[in-house]
Order: sequence, then structure tokens, then C-alpha cells
Amino acid sequence: MQASITTATLVGVEAVPVEVQADVSSGLPVFGIVGLADHAVQEARDRVRAALRMSGYEFPGGRVIVNLAPAPLRKHGTGFDLPIALAVLCATGQLPAQAFNSVSAVGELGLDGTVRAVPGMLAHAMTASQENRDLLGPVDACDVVVAVPQLRYRPVAHIGAVRAGLPDQQRLPDAAVGATRPPDVDLAEIAGHDAAKRCLEIAAAGGHNVLFIGPPGSGKTMLARALCGLLPPLTAVERLEAALVHSVAGRDPHPSLAGVRPFRAPHHSCSVAGLVGGGTPPLPGEISLAHTGVLFLDELPEFGPAALQALRQPIEEGAVTLVRANGAIRYPAAVALIAAMNPCPCGFNGDRERRCTCSPGDVARYTGRVGGPLYDRMDMSVRVDRVDPALLIDCTPTSSDTAQARSRVLGAREFASARPRVGFRRTLDDDARRLLEDSARRTHLSGRGVTRLLRVARTIADMAQSPLIAEEHVGEALGYRSWELR
Repeated sequence: MQASITTATLVGVEAVPVEVQADVSSGLPVFGIVGLADHAVQEARDRVRAALRMSGYEFPGGRVIVNLAPAPLRKHGTGFDLPIALAVLCATGQLPAQAFNSVSAVGELGLDGTVRAVPGMLAHAMTASQENRDLLGPVDACDVVVAVPQLRYRPVAHIGAVRAGLPDQQRLPDAAVGATRPPDVDLAEIAGHDAAKRCLEIAAAGGHNVLFIGPPGSGKTMLARALCGLLPPLTAVERLEAALVHSVAGRDPHPSLAGVRPFRAPHHSCSVAGLVGGGTPPLPGEISLAHTGVLFLDELPEFGPAALQALRQPIEEGAVTLVRANGAIRYPAAVALIAAMNPCPCGFNGDRERRCTCSPGDVARYTGRVGGPLYDRMDMSVRVDRVDPALLIDCTPTSSDTAQARSRVLGAREFASARPRVGFRRTLDDDARRLLEDSARRTHLSGRGVTRLLRVARTIADMAQSPLIAEEHVGEALGYRSWELR
């Protein structure tokens, strides 16, 4: 007696279809699972056996072999519990096998037979929709899979309920789009730092990376947290992409589905796998969890050198590619990167009031921890000094500077999308070209540095509604690279 049920296993942010085949025959009692199943899948034997008995089903007393095909593909997670149980029930004739011909099932079983959600429900829902299959899954995942268009979802709370037939398809309402919520930090709440605020506007308008350098307590973190409020609302596709990463990672996808851009600020003790992804089984890292949002790296030189260098490729490509012996996994990582650091180990190099106690060698070693290649990928940098206490005390915001700045950002993006798509170099006027060439030679800018400087200048021109990149636009962009190591 044999039967099969369709399910899927997570590979990156995709759910790859898997066929769960069950063979029941006479012989000594054996319950085996084959097909490169990890430890969590192997444990399904005990959960399935207990759940079926507690739900009033009979568990076969002979030889039960479950094969997960294709066999070379590694399978992991507890989502195989439900399809394994259904395959065994169909093979023993306790459920009609033909009822599951166009159904994909996923869910973890409790010992009492309850069906629970698993990480990656959005990925399973998207694969079922693309394969034109109904998805049989837990009731508590309805508010997550609602984001997948044209999905036919059959929620089940307990495996015993399947005895009466497949549950009816649930009509899922359209995914709710959250209204633009107030930013966590409004620019009006930040006293001073006009240059840094301008830098944030440019970064939001053109998607540029920013480095804040300044003494402790000067406001670098507050400025970084204000960037999410300047970015435009998430589109439907972006909401689904961000929620998909969080769902696969086992985190709450509801904020992303509601249109809230993620803000991730990992501690500087974060490992390489924690920052860019990895582990067994592989999971998205912080840079992927920040997809469509902001990744903030505070105390940048304190991060491990290997972790920082692992960021170089994702920053360029907007995605993380993890290559393993059994294949490659790709996670999205299109983020607005903001980093912050002290200018020296004591933090007061260049401070107007406090004396720095570090030697030139200490400063060089401290800033050298980041590495020139990563510095080269920071489009803009600005010094963030401490503001006068009187200005802090008198700062009483009465309106939202973030709302006004966001309108300027949206205007710049609209202008950029409407102008002709030509190379940056073709929009340089003669004075701007001469200034750029002279500055690039004098400061020994790399090819990447020149290109990134041009992109910043192009964004500044877009904010000024200028079709050409003028000398003042290049001059302002150069001002944001005054920290360039020579």
C-alpha cells in the first residue's frame, strides 16, 4: 500500500516542491524516513505516531517507510509532520488518496494532533500558488498567507478534522496596507546637525550608503533611526519580499506586510553568519532581514574583520549568495546602509572641547580595522559633533521635519524616474567635469569611488530638479567624501 502527498522544503527564500511517499507493508514494526532528512524531520516519527493515535486514527503496526523525493535535496524543518501523517493515512486507506491530488500540505503536529505554523509559510504559499495547488496548512497562518495573491488556502486546526474531508477553501481578504505610521525618530526632534540631515535626505532620494563619524553621544544613532521615515512607502511587491525573508527566518512578518520598513541594528559582536546569513540549516542574516529597509552598523570598527569584509559583495549586488557543497543559496539584501564610528579609540579626536588621548598610531590602527574597500563603498560621510546643551534644551519640535523632507525625497525620485535614462557622464556640464577630474586625480579616487561620487552628484541634481549635473552638485558630493583615506 503506497500513497504520496506534495509538500515543500525551504531553499533560501524559496519553497522547493517535495513529494512525500509512504509505503506500508507487513513485517516487523519499523518507521523509517529516507531522503536526506535532517534531525528535525527524523523526529517527525514520534510526533506523527502520537498525533495519529490521539486523533483516533490507527497507526500501522507493520513496516512504514517514508521517502522524501527528490532524494538528493536536503530537507529540514518540522513542516513535514502534516504531509508525512497524511501520506501514512492515505497509504493505509484511512483517508482517500485522490482527495489530495492537487493539494500541498505543510504544518507541524503537536502530540495531541494540533497543526501549527512553521517558518516560511509565505514561501510555501507562494509555491502552492505558482504550482496551482491548494495549500493545506494551520489556521494560525491565515493572516500571513493572505499576502499571496490567488492562493487557495485550506486551514486545518487539528489533523482529526481531516477525517470528515478536506476543509473548505477560506476566502482570504486582500492584504491590508498599513497607513504611513509616524517615524520612530522625527528630524524635528534632533537638534542641530543640519549637514547630517541633508546627507540623510540625499541617501533616501538616491539609495546611498552613509557613514557618520563623531564622538560618543553626539546623535549618530538618532540620525540613523530617522532614515526609515524619509523613505517612500513600500510597494506591494516590496512588502511581500520583506515579509518573505522574515517568514523564512522564523520572525514576525506582519510589520512588513503592513508596510513598515525594517530597521536592523546588530551588535558589533555579530558573527559572519549572523550578519550575512548561513548556519545549519541556512538562515537569512541581518543584512537580508533589513531588505527594503535600513541596516545600521554602530561602532563600525568593533565588528569583526571577516564580518565587515563579507558585506562588500552584498552591498554591491543587493543580494547575498551563500555557496555550499550542495549548491548556492541567494537571499535578497537591498538595504540602505548607515554606519557610525568614533574618530579614534577614545572617541574625541577632533572634538572642540575634549582633548584626545590617542596617539596617531592608535588612530590609524582604529580606523584601519574597517579596511579601505569598505570605506570605498560608503557614498557619503559627515562629521557629527556634539551640539550645544542650550540648543538641546530649547529644541521643542512643533511640526514634522521628516514629513517635509520625505516630500522632497519623493519629488527627487519622481524627477529621476521621468528624466531620460542616459549615463551619468553624459549629464555633466563642462565645469562639473573639470572639477570632478581634478578632484579624482588629487585624492586618488578609485574607479568605484568616482562612480559613486557621480551617483551622489546625480541625486543632488535630481533634488534640485536639474537635468544636468552642475559644478555645485559635484562640489557638494565631494564634500561628503572629505574623509577619504589618502
